[in-house]
Amino acid sequence: MAPLGREAVGRRLAALVAKARRGLDALDDREVEELGRLYRAAATQLALVRAFGASVRQREELNRTVAAAHAILYGRPRRRRDLASVFLALLAFPETVRKTWRYHLLAALLLVLGGLYGYLGAARDPEWALRFVAPGDVRSPYASREELRESLLAGRPHDDAGSDAEDHVASRGEKTLFAAFLWQNNTKVALLSFFAGFLLGLPTVYVLLMNGALLGAYSHTFHQHGLAYEWWAWILPHGVTELGAIVVLAGGGLYLGHTLLDPGEGGRAAALRRIRSDVLRLVCFAFPMLFVAALIESFVRQSGLSEPGRYAFAAASAVFWALFLGLGRAPRGLAHKAVGAPTLAERAVPLPSHDELLGLRRA
Repeated sequence: MAPLGREAVGRRLAALVAKARRGLDALDDREVEELGRLYRAAATQLALVRAFGASVRQREELNRTVAAAHAILYGRPRRRRDLASVFLALLAFPETVRKTWRYHLLAALLLVLGGLYGYLGAARDPEWALRFVAPGDVRSPYASREELRESLLAGRPHDDAGSDAEDHVASRGEKTLFAAFLWQNNTKVALLSFFAGFLLGLPTVYVLLMNGALLGAYSHTFHQHGLAYEWWAWILPHGVTELGAIVVLAGGGLYLGHTLLDPGEGGRAAALRRIRSDVLRLVCFAFPMLFVAALIESFVRQSGLSEPGRYAFAAASAVFWALFLGLGRAPRGLAHKAVGAPTLAERAVPLPSHDELLGLRRA
């Protein structure tokens, strides 16, 4: 087969590029081999015409063709992802959490610090604690023990002298609607914690401290009325998963904020590209965690499960998440294929124009 001339190389390469726009699967084996060979020849031609001159039209056409061929050959191919592959790829989530554990630990410490602040503040001044109580909420520092106990039994089947117990039991439909509301509300808090990372993580710190203070203020209200055992049996079954998801997303926000604050070499854009796979995994897996927490809060919390049973459920949840985050691993190579590191072609670094090269030569 006779070698192609310079113009024929450009035309044939452009034809193969057009055919392979949707990926290399559109080409047969012979055409893939030809595409690689013609790309190398055209890249050499491009270097020559830039060094020795050619018409502007020829240079720009060849530049576009070579850049498109480079993206097809060296860019990460797009793969069809079914639900199974996406789920398996998300198994890399525990590895990402372990990789960024310092930020999640900091988020958990900030939440605990806020809880201590709210608890001690409520103990010192009940009026101060009122600012954390939503309008119409009976769980204020001035509520009676019976009112607080009744709030813990809302929606649960229980014996209540002087009233029909069935009136207190939430239906399955009500619990489903309540779960949807809880998921929406918790997701707003978690997303706020995460996306606040774009503001260098400062709002993330504030959200963690305030949510911790809210929990601490309510905890003191129940503790001072001798309902600590019942209160934590009410909180922990869903709280283990819910607070875990918030810590994961808030830790991701702190990770994002630290990256923007100290991007290292290449600037902030390059730093964001480096961490995008980690951030994507944290966000995508935190949503199912929040959904599970909402279901637990609606169906388990409002069930007839005894207090010891609730503590056992919370302990089992804590053990599950500890083992999953501590030992979980994705099948080797699968997570990288689904959410891999960016390639040079994806970074969209354009080839220098003829005028830019001339400027460099003059400099």
